[in-house]
Amino acid sequence: MVDALNGNLSILEHIIINNKLPHAILIEVDDCNEGLKTVKEIVKLILCKNKDKSLDKINCTKCNICNLIDVDNYPDLRIISSDGNWIKKQQLIDLQNDFNNKSMLDNKRIYIINEAEKLNASSSNSLLKFLEEPEDDIVAILLTTNRYLLLDTIISRCQIFNLKNSDYNLDSDLFENTVNLLDYFIRKRNFFLDYKYLNEEVFTDKNITKKLLSEIEKCFLSYLVGVSEEEISKRVKLLDIEDIILYVKIIEIEKQKLEYNINFKMWLDSFYSRIIGEVYGRDSSSNR
Repeated sequence: MVDALNGNLSILEHIIINNKLPHAILIEVDDCNEGLKTVKEIVKLILCKNKDKSLDKINCTKCNICNLIDVDNYPDLRIISSDGNWIKKQQLIDLQNDFNNKSMLDNKRIYIINEAEKLNASSSNSLLKFLEEPEDDIVAILLTTNRYLLLDTIISRCQIFNLKNSDYNLDSDLFENTVNLLDYFIRKRNFFLDYKYLNEEVFTDKNITKKLLSEIEKCFLSYLVGVSEEEISKRVKLLDIEDIILYVKIIEIEKQKLEYNINFKMWLDSFYSRIIGEVYGRDSSSNR
């Protein structure tokens, strides 16, 4: 399980331990069967009563919760998987009926939607209604290999964690470009002034661009939850928190656009304009 521990998983661990858990999480993985094992460890981290805990030492001997989760017998945990080719609407209705009752163990209630891309139109709408009225003691975890197969309205209600190993195998050139690009965001350099360099040397194609934006987003998120490396923290702290949050929002939306069959060069122009207009423009208006 520890093999899955990458940057975003460390951030998720930190969020849970510091009681900042959102009501809905979407976790993107390479394989849902392996990913479900990781998610069960995350559930233990959420529910376990042991105060001294982390993902690499979660199976404590001070409570029975972890053992019950291991054998799929914890009463306030539901795992929803496909019934045939799809996850059906009735499965979501049954889930909501079950969760109408209070926790049997005075703890959080958690449901996992495994292979969430198998939600059909009816079950997606049922889940959406459940997500729109969150209760403090209910946590939803959606597990998928491709977030873009889910409704945008579902994605928007979840905090996203990408645990795909492939997204973090950066070669040295890509790593160097990530650091250089981070400087553009932090120092608010005008992308259009280095248009030729960025288009020909940095944003060379859609896949590399998505990896670069994911790395930049990871730098910002790790800083927000206080787990960034010293060098990253030293750089990012030059920004206001509002700027960081706005950057993360823009990057997440723009990465979604890249999944569609769009003209890449036109997207780059639009991306540069949006950064300059929304983030740099915010500075201009606040100084008036």
